[in-house]
Amino acid sequence: MNTKQHKSLWRSPTWWIAAAVAARNVNGLRQVRRTLAWADRPAPAGNRRAVEPMVLHVIVPVLREQQQIAAALAWFVPLLRDLPGSTLTLVTTAREETERHHLAARLAGATAADLTVERFPQLTGDELTALGEALTGTGEGSLTGALAAEVLSGFPTTADVVSAELARLPQSDPLVRHVHYRGGGRKAAQVNAAVEQLAIADADQEYIAVYDVDSRPSRELLERTAVFLARRRADGGELPCVVQQSARFATQSAADAWWERSLCRGAARAQTLWTLRREIPNLRRYADAARRPHTDPGLPGLAQTVGHGLLVRVDVFRQVGGLPTFTVLDDVAFGYRLTLGGVPVDSLPFTTTVPAAEYVSELLAQSGRWFQSYLDYPQCAARWHAEGHGRRRDHAAALTIGAYRGMAWLLVSPATALCLALALGPRTRLPVRAAAATALWAATVAPVRALATVEGRPLTGRETAARSAETLAGLLLKSVGPLTALSRWVVTGTRHTTLAPKSNRRTAPSTTTDREFA
Repeated sequence: MNTKQHKSLWRSPTWWIAAAVAARNVNGLRQVRRTLAWADRPAPAGNRRAVEPMVLHVIVPVLREQQQIAAALAWFVPLLRDLPGSTLTLVTTAREETERHHLAARLAGATAADLTVERFPQLTGDELTALGEALTGTGEGSLTGALAAEVLSGFPTTADVVSAELARLPQSDPLVRHVHYRGGGRKAAQVNAAVEQLAIADADQEYIAVYDVDSRPSRELLERTAVFLARRRADGGELPCVVQQSARFATQSAADAWWERSLCRGAARAQTLWTLRREIPNLRRYADAARRPHTDPGLPGLAQTVGHGLLVRVDVFRQVGGLPTFTVLDDVAFGYRLTLGGVPVDSLPFTTTVPAAEYVSELLAQSGRWFQSYLDYPQCAARWHAEGHGRRRDHAAALTIGAYRGMAWLLVSPATALCLALALGPRTRLPVRAAAATALWAATVAPVRALATVEGRPLTGRETAARSAETLAGLLLKSVGPLTALSRWVVTGTRHTTLAPKSNRRTAPSTTTDREFA
């Protein structure tokens, strides 16, 4: 390359973009490999049952999840019986009845072709079938709101199902409770309402454990968590304040179209790689910095907690005021509050597998909903600074970190698309093509192979190509949901929706496979 070409290359925006993406992705690959070397290692020899059992108060907030209740009870009740003093609280909400009325209004004018899972993910298959049969019986072309409300009223609410299922348990069993939240708040308000009703004597020795209704933490996971807690107490003199059980994601191939199944598998794998590349390393760095004595009065980073598998010591939960209810979402905002208090958040050195989105519409809605957490940060800064939590410079630092993370998510798809175009473009100069190809390799091929190797399933060349292509497709779609959420906010002026944007409904049984024993 002559001097003139060298100078023009350094002035090329595409070169700098490709190089920057390659550098970020190569560093991400390094983090993936470090995390895989640290997490999900075989359990050490010894009797884990000899460790003093932890006390968990498992709280499961539920909304429109009638079909999941029996399975959740069948899983959690036997699991918690081995942990003396532990409890399970299912928290239903009056919001479900309000949302049912809104759903009936939204169903007005719906034709038989509209009554699908993709169009109405909030409804069960039985509800959709009943609505279709009622529509056929009228001989009309579309539903009325009154008819839809009448059909839906014939189905039990989640609160009805919980009450019926608990009635089948021994009445003397104090393990399981049902709390019905009558306010208008969402998940965070439900969890806080349940915690308020817990009678806990040793708040610094017991944990609030927040799980989704389709979570299936295994006995192995809880036993190893107890060992981890005991080791931390031996090292630091007290139980950890907050513990995060990070998750890998897997689909159950429920979609009918092959391309949709493939795309959702790729998106789930991309989300798993984000957990290994970003979530776990960030938590580990934050916990180390929060515990390390330092003279710098600045923040030790920014904790990014996740609502699934979050264990919070009861006294800490009460000290920080519970989960925030003034934001659209609560989990990442809760991490912001912990950061202001300098509370360490430990990442467990083993992961669990949870269900991922099965349909593209569900995938886009989910990613758009998760991105709301980053848009919550300014509200967190304003509220907690006014309440005297954190200095102005602390909030400025937290907002800067949050903005960087949010922007990185928004740019995943555009950056991936640009690198793909540069790698395949016939007129792309060799250095730019090499940088773009490196970026794609570090984001797809290399981590996919590393993940499969650690899981004990080395891939053939054909399998590597197929999984890498799926992961690439997932990355190309990753920013669409957040961009859609931003656009909707600009157009409507609000980030809140009448219906809670969730379904938590699976067409196949929830996975019970955990990765902590790998």
